[in-house]
Amino acid sequence: MVLHPPLSVARDFIDYPFFSDLGAVQLAAVLDAQEPTALVDAFALPGAGLQWRPDGRARLGVDPAAAAEAVAAAAPEAEVIVVTITPFHRPPARDDLLGETLLRLRERLPAALLLLADAYQSGQHYVEAPAAALLASYPEADAWVQYEAERTVPALLRAFREQGTRARGHHRGERPPALDELPLPAWDRVDLDAHDRFRASVVAQLGRGAWAFPIDGRTLPVVTSRGCPFTCVHCSSNPDLRPGEAKTQRRHGATRLREALERLRSLGATRVAVLDELVNVSERHLDALLKAVGELELRLEIPNGMRADYLRPEHLQAMKGRVTTVSVSAESGSPRVVRDVVRKRLDLQAIVDAARHAQQAEVPLMIHYMIGLPGETAEEINETLAFALDLWDRYRAWPAVQYATPLPGTALAAGRRLPVVDDWGPRFQTAPTATAVDDATPPTVEPARLERFMATFRRRLAASQGPEKLVMNVTYSCNNHCTFCAVGTRTQLHGFPPRQQEQLARYRARGVTMVDFDGGEPTLNPELVPLIRYARRLGYTRINVTTNGRRCAYEGYAAALVNSGLTTLLFSVHGPDARIHAQQVGVAEAFEQTVEGIRHCVRLAPRGVELGMNITLTKGNTEHLPAMGELCWSLGLRWMNVQFLTPFGRATRYLAPDTARAAVLTRELIEAWRGRMRIQVINLPFCFMEGYEEQLEGDLAKLSRHMVFVNNETVNLAEYLAERRTPRPVCRSCPHACFCGGFYELDDVPEPPWLIAAEDLVRSLDDPRRHESVPAGFRERVSGRAGGQ
Repeated sequence: MVLHPPLSVARDFIDYPFFSDLGAVQLAAVLDAQEPTALVDAFALPGAGLQWRPDGRARLGVDPAAAAEAVAAAAPEAEVIVVTITPFHRPPARDDLLGETLLRLRERLPAALLLLADAYQSGQHYVEAPAAALLASYPEADAWVQYEAERTVPALLRAFREQGTRARGHHRGERPPALDELPLPAWDRVDLDAHDRFRASVVAQLGRGAWAFPIDGRTLPVVTSRGCPFTCVHCSSNPDLRPGEAKTQRRHGATRLREALERLRSLGATRVAVLDELVNVSERHLDALLKAVGELELRLEIPNGMRADYLRPEHLQAMKGRVTTVSVSAESGSPRVVRDVVRKRLDLQAIVDAARHAQQAEVPLMIHYMIGLPGETAEEINETLAFALDLWDRYRAWPAVQYATPLPGTALAAGRRLPVVDDWGPRFQTAPTATAVDDATPPTVEPARLERFMATFRRRLAASQGPEKLVMNVTYSCNNHCTFCAVGTRTQLHGFPPRQQEQLARYRARGVTMVDFDGGEPTLNPELVPLIRYARRLGYTRINVTTNGRRCAYEGYAAALVNSGLTTLLFSVHGPDARIHAQQVGVAEAFEQTVEGIRHCVRLAPRGVELGMNITLTKGNTEHLPAMGELCWSLGLRWMNVQFLTPFGRATRYLAPDTARAAVLTRELIEAWRGRMRIQVINLPFCFMEGYEEQLEGDLAKLSRHMVFVNNETVNLAEYLAERRTPRPVCRSCPHACFCGGFYELDDVPEPPWLIAAEDLVRSLDDPRRHESVPAGFRERVSGRAGGQ
């Protein structure tokens, strides 16, 4: 009897636990050639599926009692029971499901020889385990066969049958001399309909989105080679090497490979999952595989990946339409790390070429990377993340970035004290392991800091997948004269409505459903409301207008605007009172009109229209940020954007506040209104907002924003702004560098004498001793205009 037992996985498991029964199915075929052998697969019994447990792990297969019952029913007088053990049983500690399965088998068949055998040939990572520790964890078992079992288990059974020798303890598995001599896996002994239902349950219960390597339909696994000749430090392939022995790969010949695929096709397979550790070591081998798959009309997945430098454009063309995702490994974007740390003989240009060729072939590509390798610096981590994101942005090659994880038995783990780990799988995604050059040297980048690198990378990747948005300048005209206006130096004119409608239609045809109408002051363009209605008819579902709100002081216009079909309306307010606001916008009466416009819109806006406020921080208003929060709330607005100067138009260095001080006030504002008002921060480097990254994400989503100017020129907004953003030396090692573009460089324009004189005048007017000599109304007018004219 051969049993593949149930197992459990964490939510963030790695590899392919739903195919881990391949080892048992292969071993059953080998033993059945020697004498009649029954096979029980916990993944193919009635009721097998995925079931979440209270401890947060998911059981795969039936429960241990059902597995043991199936063994007793299939072979009630079995003399030998071989139970396969997988990395998902978390050796060497006692796994609860495997332990209970063995216990129940021992109770049901107390006289049987009970062997544990590695399911090494199932295409998963291998976790080395000390023999004494593993056997101590499972006292029910008589012996454990480690590594490849197809020669050693039959030899132990012959000794038991012929000589009465009962296997005890640890046995090192001997490699089969040639893979072609092994019988094909005994999938004909498995209830494949139940197996299909099991995998369907896994897909449904995991609740993941799209699968890079799907397992739907009748997907069956196959291994066409074993081992890998390369010496990457993190790899667990060829775990049974003896001292001084070189790594090699053994492969099926083209004829046997074809026979294996034909067998699976005859059993109804619609897709094969090729679980080789490295399938394209030999170009001829890959050619034979792709030829057979094509002729048999099978779909194909190769989840363990391929060498990019051995992957040819013609291979990608052959896989087009058959494979869901092609996977290759870069490991790092730093040539030094690839060469000296990972010891991977790879020119990173091969990764770039693979990404370009895959895009040309219209084949999705996934590229694997690691961060946190021993001796890897923070600068090199950023080199990797930048490399990964560049290939994603240019070629849509998905960057699969994981933590470097020293699996026991790998060169990465050799000579190091490893943490006590219940399950190594999730650590690749969720828990960085401190890896130093040696135990006497601290890690170059501590685990807590590695998590910050990873968190920023994931934010950046998510932002690049966000919905695209069109930002349209409908006019450069404005009835304010803001000191910092990004378009204030441009000719004051409106856009041409027919061309703007063409742009709206063009981007909508690309699938864009979000549009911002901006300016200048967009409400000065008489075509704004018709443009909003036109965008609605085209199918735009999220439409924003950013305005100074002065025209909304006319109640009729406010009603028309908020009922035009827009979904959000942002008001630009740059001071908590008339004086401070006027200093920023250059118009004495602007504050009263803007506030009146906000009140009209709050009262008249239909349900579903969200209203908010923008403030751009300058030297003149930054200290009043707390009062701005109070004003926003009192006007009935529950959304506030705090914007640092954008380095275009009139914005210059002398207008900018002290960034560190402004950041402190911004953080205090967020805390003061946390849970009551949504606050976003725009144009500020991450390093000023540590712990407040969530408030920066909306701004950084400009990666997928397209700007259309009044003259109908179009730019990518992130690239447009990046022209004036400069990384500084501190940025090279910053955990946020892959998302944060650095510091905006404002023009270093000296303050003109007229502005200095005007500011002196305003300060003098603040002196109560001077008030008697100032004509009525003069102080307010001068205070309002001094900052802008």
